[in-house]
Amino acid sequence: MEQLKMYFIPGTPVKETPLPAGYSFSHLDPQKDMKAWCDCLRNGDLLNGRTDEQAYNEDIPGIPDIDPARDVFFLDHNGEHIGTVTAFVYQKTNIGDVHMVGIREDHRGKGLAKHLNEIAVKTLLARNVRFISLTTDEKRKTAIRSYLAAGFLPVEYDYRMQTRWEQVLKDLKIDSVQMLYEDGTPYKMIYKNNHESRVRIGVLGAGRGQTIMEYCRKSDNAVLTAVCDKDPRCLKNAKERFGEDVAYYDDFDRFLEHDMDLVVLANYANAHAPLAIKSLNAGKNVFSELLPVQTMAEAVELVEAVERSGKLYIYGENCCFMPAARKMRKLFKSGKMGAFQYGEGEYMHNCENDWHHHSHSDPDHWRNTMSAFYYCTHSTGPIIHAAGLRPVSVTGFEAPFNKKMYRMGAKAGPFGMEIITLENGALIKSLHGVGSVKYSLWYACQGDMGVLESERNVAGKDGVQKLYMNCDKVEGSDDGAFTDTDTSDGLSDLAEGFDHGGADYYLLYNTCEAVKGNKQAEIIDVYEALDMFLPGMFAYFSVLDGNRPQAIPDLRDPAEREKWRSDTRCTDPAVAGDQLLPSYSKGNPDIPQSIYDGLKAKLDADLQRKS
Repeated sequence: MEQLKMYFIPGTPVKETPLPAGYSFSHLDPQKDMKAWCDCLRNGDLLNGRTDEQAYNEDIPGIPDIDPARDVFFLDHNGEHIGTVTAFVYQKTNIGDVHMVGIREDHRGKGLAKHLNEIAVKTLLARNVRFISLTTDEKRKTAIRSYLAAGFLPVEYDYRMQTRWEQVLKDLKIDSVQMLYEDGTPYKMIYKNNHESRVRIGVLGAGRGQTIMEYCRKSDNAVLTAVCDKDPRCLKNAKERFGEDVAYYDDFDRFLEHDMDLVVLANYANAHAPLAIKSLNAGKNVFSELLPVQTMAEAVELVEAVERSGKLYIYGENCCFMPAARKMRKLFKSGKMGAFQYGEGEYMHNCENDWHHHSHSDPDHWRNTMSAFYYCTHSTGPIIHAAGLRPVSVTGFEAPFNKKMYRMGAKAGPFGMEIITLENGALIKSLHGVGSVKYSLWYACQGDMGVLESERNVAGKDGVQKLYMNCDKVEGSDDGAFTDTDTSDGLSDLAEGFDHGGADYYLLYNTCEAVKGNKQAEIIDVYEALDMFLPGMFAYFSVLDGNRPQAIPDLRDPAEREKWRSDTRCTDPAVAGDQLLPSYSKGNPDIPQSIYDGLKAKLDADLQRKS
């Protein structure tokens, strides 16, 4: 679990407490003071089981920006080193750091830590830093009280930091404190008891939506307030499971009138955009399950509805929040991997055994009429999210129609491939489909500094739980080795048991935090959602155009939108009009009604067994 982080902002009053008689400050002598330095830290668990030499070498000369003789201070009592603090500046960022603070055990309990904090702050402010940072653990309550008293403030920078700090304030009997964002700007006042109301959520789709409903029951930042579904059986099941305190609707317009903060769309993928637009126009924040749109005309209308309403649109691409993918994004954002160069996303799903349930054995169901490229964001999404870059062009390739798709009654190629170019020239290969021979889920990224790969699912059931990293010390050194990288964080235990490797919990946690106003929440907004989806759409246009590369529009630009406002090309007859595309690039295959009749009989038998 990440440590708590605190900042001291220049301009905050600096306390100056006179040293007691017999105490003074001195600097570390690198030639003879290593043991004294370790003795000051030994009983604060700061050595973490390391030998004195390991701890000193890793935490003092092991940090390039530290000058030991200048930056390491001792607090002395009658000439004997009894406390230490290191105050140094990260040269790249000009951020000061208060590092390795400790008082020898026989001098604890005398209120001496404040003197170490004060000299560190004064020293760093004299070097004109942007702000001063330190990290600590919750269990070091006395140290945290000392930091707060010195003027340090808590930082909202990782999952559940606010919740953890609220508990710390409760333990310390401190009513409230200002919290900061990671860039040092104000976040908000937080309190020892959380006074904020939970996000009121309404869910459309009582089937897939049960994951969201279950989150509301188990979380501390959301409450389920309304459910909507046209199927009375689904509503009945939801009422039995989630009780009478929730409002139930079979009409979306009436549902939309309900007093709620967030509308969750867990309906058919080809119907998300119209209802998202309607919800935004009604002044509701929106969490949209897959997929965002199915035409460019819808994409333009959706973007403009978000901008016009000022409300949040959050895209529910859960693969971005699987453990390996989450850590990939974090490592690239931290700069550890250097600039993004190349990535691969692979989501090959053998859906044959359950397809008659997914498609309701209906030849005109959207799953049976979608192209091989429609359901692309499970493979493109995690790589684009990690890279943080916009796709600018794509070339598509479609696998030939096969026996499996025929047996499923699906009219498209079994899988598609996109070769995507990003705005910095980096490349992505995306492979995805529903008619592959075997299931395959895998992600990999390369940066200037190294390589990241999830474990392939063939190695075990939890492939996306594991991430391997091979990272060089400096660019071009080629001195790294593959290591199993920890993907756990502050939400891992809470997410246990939720679908998609816990990803559904992360999605909903961050969504609720964003609705509550936390700019640090990790969400996929409407622009990034389209960055993930449009490569698939335009890859199919590429296939239909003889595999020629296609430029991907940036709908952040209002002028660009005008080119696409009337483009309804898709495989859905109800939406495409006279711009209807075939589900398969070589023309829709002839699948006889007998195939669907057989699938319907299988579906009825399955439902009969369940009942």
